[in-house]
Amino acid sequence: MGDEARKLEEFLRGLFEPVGGSLRAEVVDEGDRIYINLVGEVPEGRDFREALSHLLRLYLRRERSRRPFVVDVNGEERRRERAVVSRAWELAARAVREGRKVELEPMPPAYRRLVHIALSDYPGVRTYSVGEGEERRVVIEPVNPEGERP
Repeated sequence: MGDEARKLEEFLRGLFEPVGGSLRAEVVDEGDRIYINLVGEVPEGRDFREALSHLLRLYLRRERSRRPFVVDVNGEERRRERAVVSRAWELAARAVREGRKVELEPMPPAYRRLVHIALSDYPGVRTYSVGEGEERRVVIEPVNPEGERP
């Protein structure tokens, strides 16, 4: 575990222990980001997660770090990410099989980035984003070995 992830884990432990209860944080350094999974009874709604994310941004800023992180609750975000990647692979296979481009549904920037990364080495396709704002989506387009459209 990297130094930043270890510091975050200690910070969160110090934050949660005095409160008691079953809430704990699993912190994983994933290289390009720090993944924080809150395990246990987490207050309902987005407010707690957003407030904790804000607090962590302030903490990291104080530590002179701009490292991206994601706060998950009981692995829900991880499951959504895996579903997005799995769907992207299915649609990439379809694009290659049918020889035509496939547009995904509109999604947030973090999920679009996941799709681009997941398919960056997928043979026979390229990805790009189209649309504006909340309607922005990823297009998976088949290409020949030279990287050109068939």
